[in-house]
Amino acid sequence: MNDQNLVIKEIFALAFQNYKKNNLKNAQKLYNQILNKEPNHFGSIFYLGSISLQNKNFVKAKQLFEKAVKIQPTYANAHHNLGQALQGLGASHEAMCCYQKAIKIQPNLIASHNNLGMIQKELGQNNEAVRSFQKVIKIQPDLMIAHNNLGTVYIEMKKRKKAIKCFKKAIEINNKFSMAHYNLGKAFRELYNYKEAIKCFETANTTRSRAELLESTYFSNGQKIYPKTLKKLTSEDPLNLRVATMAAYVSKKEKINNTYPFCRNPLDYVYIKNLKNEISSPDKFSANLSKILGKVDFIWEPTTKTTTRGYHTSGNLFNKTDYEIMQLQELIKKQISIYRKHYEFSKDYFITKWPKKNQLEAWHVKLMKKGYQKPHIHPAGWLSGCFYLKIPKRLKRNQGAIKFGFVGYDYPFDKKLPNLIHVPKIFDIALFPSSLFHETIPFNSQEERHVIAFDLMPK
Repeated sequence: MNDQNLVIKEIFALAFQNYKKNNLKNAQKLYNQILNKEPNHFGSIFYLGSISLQNKNFVKAKQLFEKAVKIQPTYANAHHNLGQALQGLGASHEAMCCYQKAIKIQPNLIASHNNLGMIQKELGQNNEAVRSFQKVIKIQPDLMIAHNNLGTVYIEMKKRKKAIKCFKKAIEINNKFSMAHYNLGKAFRELYNYKEAIKCFETANTTRSRAELLESTYFSNGQKIYPKTLKKLTSEDPLNLRVATMAAYVSKKEKINNTYPFCRNPLDYVYIKNLKNEISSPDKFSANLSKILGKVDFIWEPTTKTTTRGYHTSGNLFNKTDYEIMQLQELIKKQISIYRKHYEFSKDYFITKWPKKNQLEAWHVKLMKKGYQKPHIHPAGWLSGCFYLKIPKRLKRNQGAIKFGFVGYDYPFDKKLPNLIHVPKIFDIALFPSSLFHETIPFNSQEERHVIAFDLMPK
């Protein structure tokens, strides 16, 4: 062994120590030091890619793992990690191929089987997803997350009894597995077994399950238990967007004051502006942006989204570094600043407790003829928005419009509840609380409807 190889070996050992201790900056510096001496050093490339994954720098991770699999094409974990990077960039089909390559090399690689199953579920390939999760369970029968994931697929397939069996198995393995308790509650709720559902949601005691608890108490008992439950949640969890949505619905439905402080009347916070005058060369911007988006991986009617008769990207569009994408992000950030100033005198927590650390995540929705989005909220967000890139011409009244209101999911429809309808124009931006139900009214046109949707999310 020559002196340089000895030095590289020593640096690599030190870098790995830092990596294991989560001293990622030091590790990164040392791995780059090795690459300056030996540009194709596989270990350094692999771990630099892993650091990029942890930092959610999917573009850099993709570049590094693409290089890694060329150097060592039979290393399964490199293919798996490349799949993770691609998945983060929204390239679901390419990610699937990577996971399949990893499995071919290492048939019992649990992580690849699991991630493959998650993508298959997202794509609506439920039978394939079942087989992937069953494979994971066969390899490791006591892996609770695999039983839980299998249960969620059965829920999608309306096989609720099988789903309940899976969730109970996950809980049997680990009684403190809150996700399984929550999903078990959801299964019981879909069977209108509110008594068991409430027990599960109370046991889960998560942000999501607390909202489901509130909903279940109201829909099963009306106003009998609801006020007490809401008071408790107001004290313990005042920034829960799902609870905020339910509280706003009940206040309008029952014509009572909304005591939940997050966003008492979300319709008051809908803000719409046209940005055409904010964009230099709008036609060029639109053409270039459309060209970039044409290369993004789309999913037809993803099962985890509300898109009907349309395509939806996965991953964060704002991870891309194209000029027009970055320009759009800056335009949105500017409008968000204006939005906050506009509502600065509000006493709702939505404004007063605005997250100091936040990030923007965006995706592209492309609706076809008779396409629409079902009423939904964005519970992981804080502020949500839409930027309209392409609108079909000559639509009948309100077709393709965005509708804001208080009814969605399995809330009973009530035409007496207030709503707000906006017929968008190209380059319109709409900003609104993430707790507010919104939907797209179906349209009858051969032309496509293109929207960049986004969330401002707390870090």
